[in-house]
Amino acid sequence: MRGGESAYTVRGTWERTAEGWLLAYEEPSVTEMGAVHTALACADGRALLTRAGAVRSAFRFDPRAPHASLYETAYGSFPAEVVTHALRARLGERGGVLEARYTLTIGGAVQEQALRILIQTEEEA
Repeated sequence: MRGGESAYTVRGTWERTAEGWLLAYEEPSVTEMGAVHTALACADGRALLTRAGAVRSAFRFDPRAPHASLYETAYGSFPAEVVTHALRARLGERGGVLEARYTLTIGGAVQEQALRILIQTEEEA
C-alpha cells in the first residue's frame, strides 16, 4: 500500500438485482463513532455507494455527471460532491472488481481519490 491507502476484508452479500449488482456489508469499526452499513449498487456504467449508521452518505460515481449530496456525521452535516474521472467495473456471478478515480469535495476540502473494491464469493476465495 501507498500512503493514505487502506485495505480490509469484510463479509457481506453479493447479488444480482433487476438493475445490476448489489454488494452490502458492515464496515469494520475503527473509531468510537459506531457501526456503518455500506451498500454498493452497480448498473449501467454507474455505481452508488451508500452508508448508513454512524455516518450517512450517498456518493454516485458517474463519469457523465457530478453528484452532489450530504455527508452526515455525529459532528454535523457537510455538503459533498463527487466528480468521477474514470469508472471501471468487471462484475459477474462470482464477484469481480470495481475501480473508480474521482475528486471528492466535503465541506470545501478537495481530495483526489482512487477506489478499488475486489469482490470474491466464498467459492472463489
